[in-house]
Amino acid sequence: FFKPRFEQVVLDNVVTRSTELDKELAEELFNCSREIPNFPTLIGHRMCTYDFYEGQGRLDGALCSFSREKKVDYLKRAHIAAVRNIEMESTVFAAMCRLCGLKAAAVCVTLLDRLECDQINLPHDILVEYQPQPQLLISNFIKQRLGLRD
Repeated sequence: FFKPRFEQVVLDNVVTRSTELDKELAEELFNCSREIPNFPTLIGHRMCTYDFYEGQGRLDGALCSFSREKKVDYLKRAHIAAVRNIEMESTVFAAMCRLCGLKAAAVCVTLLDRLECDQINLPHDILVEYQPQPQLLISNFIKQRLGLRD
């Protein structure tokens, strides 16, 4: 369904690089999350797009070249392919880490079910609660790796 790759123009040539992240590192992070109380976590694929609206299958942008039915079909196929988050940030990060031989994983918070709506409509206090969660997981993971945890 989705090919984990990044295309970049380098000196007039289109270079294709893998954006595959490290599965073992993802498992380690997932296991670390189990140690944090009330911290629901799952592992899934992320889909990185080039734009916030059409690339993510949103209907609420200034331009939209597809119907709600096509959007829902697309998102259902993505879900079947284990996509659990759609974003725009991790492609270059993943490609560069892989090119350098560094293990990498993406940690994110998913705030809405895209089959239901395109806009986040959670109360401010819930957003404030979710905001530090990736940092909490990563800091616990680093402490664990450094042997600084009880």
